[in-house]
Amino acid sequence: MGYIKIDAKNFFENLEIVSKKAGSKKRVALVLKDNAYGHGLEEMAALAYEFGIEKAVVRNMAEALKIEKLFGYILVLSEIPQEKPIPNIGITVNCIEDLKKIPPFSTVELKIDTGMHRNGIELSETKEAFDLIKKRGLVLRGVFTHFRSADELSTELFWQKKRFEKAKKRVLELCYEFGFERPLFHSCNSAALFRSESFDEDFARVGIAAYGYLESDEVFDMPELKPVLSLWGEKIASKRLKKGQRLGYGGVFEADRDIVVSTYDIGYADGFFRLDGSREYILPGGEKILGRVSMDSMSIDSQKQEICIIDDAKKCARFFNTISYEILVKLSPFLKRVVNRQM
Repeated sequence: MGYIKIDAKNFFENLEIVSKKAGSKKRVALVLKDNAYGHGLEEMAALAYEFGIEKAVVRNMAEALKIEKLFGYILVLSEIPQEKPIPNIGITVNCIEDLKKIPPFSTVELKIDTGMHRNGIELSETKEAFDLIKKRGLVLRGVFTHFRSADELSTELFWQKKRFEKAKKRVLELCYEFGFERPLFHSCNSAALFRSESFDEDFARVGIAAYGYLESDEVFDMPELKPVLSLWGEKIASKRLKKGQRLGYGGVFEADRDIVVSTYDIGYADGFFRLDGSREYILPGGEKILGRVSMDSMSIDSQKQEICIIDDAKKCARFFNTISYEILVKLSPFLKRVVNRQM
């Protein structure tokens, strides 16, 4: 069966670069949401724990509960649980109404809208938020924001940073007024961390960089990171085509000579895109995908027993006019993840 290979060595090397930039392993929260960007939640969480990462960020409680024992700090970004609070799992407050729904005595983190205008409370709502936190017996663990243009050449990153500095000052005033302990402050994603000349927050939330990519404008001096994931297909069958015979749905590929082709067990149901045969797609080893990609298979001019379909999501993304994130997260969670320590 087709599978995903995880290069542990590359992952550890990326984390070393990230940790050095952040100041230490303790100042890195690894973003493991959406099945660890398609790499496999439990596999990547175990490797991160082995490396010494102590903080994790996930999408929902289901993800949090799978890795609860590995990290002393877990942040859930977009779900309000109804079960009994778990001390090391913090719940994001994306709007004031959340504070009326989160179970009493839960650990929470306030998200401040500094200009992305997607989620987060307004600076003017912080006093009301503190009132609700105190009344409902919640524990304020952190305050954070998210940058909308950290990977682009513009001044917007610095504009948002200034707004967050103002928010932090107000939060500290309210902590003194309400008798709360100083919360953890964090704002940097991968791109913002590497654009920071001197990183001075409690930690950075690092996702895509740990997996080997930075989607930043080329003008920035970014580190050399290594892709962690590769996608592999295994041969189903080989068939000899005579010159003029057509292959697959619609018969869009026509052999211009007698050739041997093989089908491999990766298709668009596994997360690869449905090629329509109008453009030539060349695999990392130089082989060509022939005709249309099917739901569960693709035809390739090869007779290898297994073949690499993707070894660099950024190259794949350029072909499909998208970003590495989309290539990675589309990969089916049902594909087996194999951790390779020898690569």
